[in-house]
Amino acid sequence: MTTGRIMMTAVMATMATTAAGQRIPENNILPLPVVNGWTDNRHFILRQWDEQNKMSSFLVDAANGSMVPTDKGISKQTGKSLQVNDDDIYIVNGKNKQQLTHTAAKEANPVFSPDSNFIAFTRNNDLYTLALATGRETRLTHDGNDSIMNGYASWVYNEEILGRSTTYRSFWWSPDSKAIAFFRTDDSKVPVFTITDAGGYHGYKETQRYPQPGDANPSIRIGVVPATGGNTVWADFDEQTDQYFGTPYWNPDSKSLVVQWLNRGQDHYQLYQVSPATGAKKGMYEERQPTWINLDEDSRLTFVNQGKEYLFISDKSGYRQLYLHKADGTLESRVSQGDFVVADIKYIDEQHRVVYFTGNKHGLVRQDLYRADFTGKNMKRLTFGPYNHDVSFSPAGNYFTTKYGNASTPERLALADNKGKLIKILGDSKGPHFDSTLGGRSRVVFVKSEDGQFDIPMRVSFPAHMQPGKKYPLMIAIYGGPASSVVKDNWVNSYAQEEKDAVITVSMDHRGSTEFGKVGQNYMYRDLAKWPIKDWIQCVKWLIANGQADPEKVMISGYSFGGYMTCYALMAAPEYFKYGIAGGSVTDWQMYDSHYTERFMDTPAENPEGYKNSSVLTYTDKLQGKLLLMHGVIDDNVHVINTLELTDRLQRGKNMHFEMMLYPGNRHSIFGPRMGHYSELMSVYRKKWLAEISKDK
Repeated sequence: MTTGRIMMTAVMATMATTAAGQRIPENNILPLPVVNGWTDNRHFILRQWDEQNKMSSFLVDAANGSMVPTDKGISKQTGKSLQVNDDDIYIVNGKNKQQLTHTAAKEANPVFSPDSNFIAFTRNNDLYTLALATGRETRLTHDGNDSIMNGYASWVYNEEILGRSTTYRSFWWSPDSKAIAFFRTDDSKVPVFTITDAGGYHGYKETQRYPQPGDANPSIRIGVVPATGGNTVWADFDEQTDQYFGTPYWNPDSKSLVVQWLNRGQDHYQLYQVSPATGAKKGMYEERQPTWINLDEDSRLTFVNQGKEYLFISDKSGYRQLYLHKADGTLESRVSQGDFVVADIKYIDEQHRVVYFTGNKHGLVRQDLYRADFTGKNMKRLTFGPYNHDVSFSPAGNYFTTKYGNASTPERLALADNKGKLIKILGDSKGPHFDSTLGGRSRVVFVKSEDGQFDIPMRVSFPAHMQPGKKYPLMIAIYGGPASSVVKDNWVNSYAQEEKDAVITVSMDHRGSTEFGKVGQNYMYRDLAKWPIKDWIQCVKWLIANGQADPEKVMISGYSFGGYMTCYALMAAPEYFKYGIAGGSVTDWQMYDSHYTERFMDTPAENPEGYKNSSVLTYTDKLQGKLLLMHGVIDDNVHVINTLELTDRLQRGKNMHFEMMLYPGNRHSIFGPRMGHYSELMSVYRKKWLAEISKDK
């Protein structure tokens, strides 16, 4: 359950007609121009559309914003790429496609060496290289089997540590192309989970190694092997220790490998320099926190100054911040200053020792661009206004473009220099017939938490034609996981069908959401539901007291962690939450994976009360409202047993207030031909339960 996860939404866009008969987006929201790429460090191609939807291209001089029409485009990449088709690897160069492997086995994750002379890939859980000049293959490891994997990650590492985007790849080329670092994963002690599905007359079955809280985890060794074959050098870690390893980082000189280490309790983190020649390790950074430390940080470390220093991201202060360290780990400076959350590094100017990054210092649920010297001095906001900014830099970092707006302001596109000077407004999506009374019905509201410690954000969208004194149904969209967020102060065009219907739609965060940093997230330690539900109750109370919300028609919905919190809300706080649609839900944390769950909850043996209090199953006799449960039958992330166990408890308790829909052949998202059924089912139940859809718009 990686941070920031599945949120399934359906946007229903309708069209209006101008006096001239042209069909344009409802509310006259026009498409923004698009930066189609930079031709050099100063010029870029801008594409824009007129009211007849005709596209024009302009060459823009970023120095002064001047624009001249052009038919020039940015040429498509002509470089080579790698593909896997029918389990074999192909190299693609333009229209030419060459097959590189010819085996019955399945090859995975081909990656070019930095010098483009080799590719590395895995086959049958062993690591291989292939020399492109000769086509010669070299097998680098020789012990791969069903439970030993070289360069191919176990399920829990792919899901929770390395990230789904890696597609199980756990090997990394050295910058000089001479060696490959890799994980050797031993899954033999990890319990096997069986997944079944409909499939012909005999059904379908698959198995996966899936560690649940307290179970044995995969055992990892970190090896470095020459790209042309030879002996593997193993990093000096004891593989019998209960531990985790994060994505390693090669130093730019290829003379050392920086390894991220985390204990099983996930509260003690260390960085080690490992010698690729001997495997010897040397500690270079250590951090402890009383709750937990996240390991799924793919951008945690960035080398600068030819590898002599690195920028490091940590939330040890209570907020995600930037630090500068020497290569040996010595702290040089805290680069970002303040109690706010740094989001992303956008550009690094090594020559002038300046870093550009985004964060929420000037708006809790907005992003701005900042610059700061490596010393931590001269930190400055570069963007402007009460807007959420989405920025992109020019190749040399002299200029940036920003797409900006907020909940009530349609987006604009602007060009600025790296000192924050606005050069030109490149486009505005607010058309000449824009009607703010229809399109600007959303706003971000902050509600004081019960304990007075936090201002909880929610985004509220009101019906287009509200009647004074009338009470409206309330539809709440949530996710709720630690360090995740659903509330943004940005423009959303046509806020779904519910805005046109007589329904108030709301998205809610809580103190453990991204924007509050680790200070807020720590409240969720050892009980994942206690504080989110308290914060949401405060929001519902505010909406009822101040907003025309009908207290008898409050519906909440979410997927994955959001499904869990939906179920929990209906059962632990039935006086506030009357209806719920929950998809892919965890219903008891003892049924989810070890790494994610133990990070926040510790093990069941260490925290039995926390597991009991945060389990949906504890409160099944409290369900009073109406609940719809949905789940993919072959979900290999949140297993369908979560929904089945909840169903069993409700049935045995003779509770008739729930219904269930299962989706054969679907995993942790509903897709393909069943997606239409899924969306329609949610729409039907919303209207059926809320039963206050206005017929006269």
